[in-house]
Amino acid sequence: MIICADDFGLRSEVDEAIDELCGLGRLGAVSCMVAFERCDAALCHSLRRYEANIDLGLHLCLTDEGLKREATLAPASRNLRFLLNRVLLPGASSADIAREISLQFGLFAEKFGRLPDYIDGHLHVHQLPGIRSGLLEFIATLPAAERPYVRNTSSRTGQLISVGLPWGKAKLIGHFGTAMKNLLAAADIPTNSGFYGIYDFAKSPKFPTYFPRFVKLADDANSILVVHPGKDEAWRRQEWETLRRFKPEPGQINRFQRA
Repeated sequence: MIICADDFGLRSEVDEAIDELCGLGRLGAVSCMVAFERCDAALCHSLRRYEANIDLGLHLCLTDEGLKREATLAPASRNLRFLLNRVLLPGASSADIAREISLQFGLFAEKFGRLPDYIDGHLHVHQLPGIRSGLLEFIATLPAAERPYVRNTSSRTGQLISVGLPWGKAKLIGHFGTAMKNLLAAADIPTNSGFYGIYDFAKSPKFPTYFPRFVKLADDANSILVVHPGKDEAWRRQEWETLRRFKPEPGQINRFQRA
C-alpha cells in the first residue's frame, strides 16, 4: 500500500510531522503545496532526501486557503464555493484550469528540480467535472515519459461497512473519484487501485481504531491510504502519533508500482 501524506508546505508543524514520518519509513508518498510561497525550493529540496523511498506529488491548490501569489485564474475562483459553482456549471473553461495546472506543475519542477511523480488536489477538487477535464487536457500535452500518475478517490462502501468504518463522507468523495478513475483508464493514465483513509475529522479520537482497518483494506500495492499528519491541530496530531506507533511489515509500505 501507499500511505500518502497530504498538505506538505501548508505550515511548519505539518512539514515537521511529515518529515519525521518519512524518516521513520511510515510513508510512501507526499503531496506538496508548491503554490504556497512558504513551500520554497529549500523546503522542497529537504524532502528529496527521501525520494528513493517515496513518491513526490503535486497537490493542486485551487482554493484561497493560504494561497498568497496571483494565479492565472481570477482571484475569486480560489474561493471554494465559487470554484465549485464555476466548474459544475455548463461552460466552465477547461483551458483556464489547464493553464493553472500547467503553472503549478512548472512551480513543482522549479522548486524540486524534478517533475512530480503524481498529481492530486487539495480537498480532492482535481476530480470535479470542470477541473478534471482541464487536468486531462494538460496531461495530454506532456511527453509520455513525463506523465505522472493521478490519484482517484473511488471507494467501495460495502468494504468500509464490512470492517466497521465510516462510509458517508467516503461515498460522497468516491462519487467523483469513480468518474475520475474511469476517465483516467480511458486515457491510459496510471492511477491507484483503491483509496482509503476518509472519515469525519471531528471524530479524530477514533482514528487509532480506524487506522488498522484502513490498513487491512489497503492490501494492494497501488492502494492509497491518505493521511494528514501535523503537530498542532488535534486531529492532525492524532494521525501523526498513530503513524509514529505503527510498525509496518517489511515491504508493506511502497511507492506506486507502474506496469
